[in-house]
Amino acid sequence: MSAKFDLLPDAALYDAVAEALYALAFGPGRHVKAAARLREGHSCRRDVSFVALADGRLIGACRLWPLITDQGHEALFLGPIAVAPDQQGQGLGGKLVEACLEASDRLTALPVILVGDLAFFEPYGFQRVPKGQLILPGPADPNRLLWRPAPKAETAAPSGKLMKKV
Repeated sequence: MSAKFDLLPDAALYDAVAEALYALAFGPGRHVKAAARLREGHSCRRDVSFVALADGRLIGACRLWPLITDQGHEALFLGPIAVAPDQQGQGLGGKLVEACLEASDRLTALPVILVGDLAFFEPYGFQRVPKGQLILPGPADPNRLLWRPAPKAETAAPSGKLMKKV
């Protein structure tokens, strides 16, 4: 277990190792989830995505992806977030989330959406999306669809069907 790590902006050179970490963390079923549909064949925003390195080894990754709704609302989609099994329990996942959100706050004026546990994400300003307000491209537990407004922005969650922003 390593107590020291560096948080760095994501870059293409980390893609293969990050994918291996996501595969380890989420298994082969990760590709059938609704959230995966918003990422497949799409590029994350490297300027607001981060990786964690310890002694040159990638031990964590968290990415944000540009989205738009069919109602014209832009947003960023957080995930996946993964930490190497031997590095879990040190708060690294939270540090990755904080780094992504701080960069997003600085560089965009966009709300952030994710599918996850409210208990983990609520301290970062996330709340449940009102049922039926956002539609994912596939089944997902509506209680796990969360959002966080951009600083000094609208206080209502985006609405409509979520799609990749190209």
